[in-house]
Amino acid sequence: MVTRFPQTKHPRYSKSRRRRTPRGGRTLSSGPTPVRGKGPAPFLIILAVIVFLIMCWVFGRGCGGSKEAKEGEKLREYSARVNKIIDRSAAVASKFELLRKDAKDKARKDISDELGSMISDCRAMESDLSKVEVPEKAITLSSLLKLSFELRTEGIEKFREAILDVLDRKDLDASAARMSEGLMDLVVSDEAMERFRAALELKLKAAKLTFEKVADAVYVQKKDDALLASVRDYIAELTGEQAGTALHGVAIKSLLTTPASVDRTESGISILPYSDSFAVKVTVQNQGNQEEEDIPVVATLTSDEAAPQQKTQKIERLKAGESVTLVFENLKPVIGLDKENVLTVKAGPVPHEKRTDNNEQRFRFIMKPEGR
Repeated sequence: MVTRFPQTKHPRYSKSRRRRTPRGGRTLSSGPTPVRGKGPAPFLIILAVIVFLIMCWVFGRGCGGSKEAKEGEKLREYSARVNKIIDRSAAVASKFELLRKDAKDKARKDISDELGSMISDCRAMESDLSKVEVPEKAITLSSLLKLSFELRTEGIEKFREAILDVLDRKDLDASAARMSEGLMDLVVSDEAMERFRAALELKLKAAKLTFEKVADAVYVQKKDDALLASVRDYIAELTGEQAGTALHGVAIKSLLTTPASVDRTESGISILPYSDSFAVKVTVQNQGNQEEEDIPVVATLTSDEAAPQQKTQKIERLKAGESVTLVFENLKPVIGLDKENVLTVKAGPVPHEKRTDNNEQRFRFIMKPEGR
């Protein structure tokens, strides 16, 4: 049997106060009233935002200004470097203009060498230009400068090829067209250079930079000089022959014998050593500006002791400026220290040939007896 002891009822206390709802009789616990933290006033928040925005603007402007200054300095350095290269190009331009004016008074080799040197200089300048760092502000301009230098190299190369062909009396029409093309390249290069100079100076002024004016470099002073009609007049002045006029003519360029001469007599007659065989090598050149066909070349050997001997060959086709070598064999010279032989070689003449004094060469010789 479990004994139950009566429990004493003690009043219950609560730190919270109870309040009775008006109608339901239900009491709600009411804790201590929460304490709200005190934050900055709205005015201070707005002020902080404004200060922050001002700082961002000032900082951003400072960075932007610094970047702009750096880009401006790069542009100034770029201008200084390319200016030196353009100065070198201007020097070549002066040499080229002088050579064009004085070409008729210069030897072919000198013209070839001087123009070859100019081409080498132009290629070196192209190479140096490719090593120059291009700033962002000059990217669009650099293509103009590159084009100008490329056209200058190509233009002088074409001019050199053409003027050497003219001096060699090759096809004058083709030479005139090639020369005009080269000069036109130089005219375009001058235009590209002028546009580059003007645009770069505007950018430098906009950046408020002090700078030296980009050098002037003009290869063709008068643009009309590049026209085909002007080039033909230039060639006529240079050679005395008008491009577009057909010119016909062949010439004996060289005559060699086998065996070759080893001595001369007091009267100038060549002395050849004894040989069982005798051959003649003849080089014929077309000195006109037209292709020639069926060119006869005749070798004749005469002496007082024997009947004349004659051999004939024909050159089927010979282009303007080209040369061909022929060999004549089975000619029998008279042998003896007192027996003179006369070898005469004649090429052409070709139809419409006006100058014939260079069509023939003569060779006087004696051949030693065997053992002498």
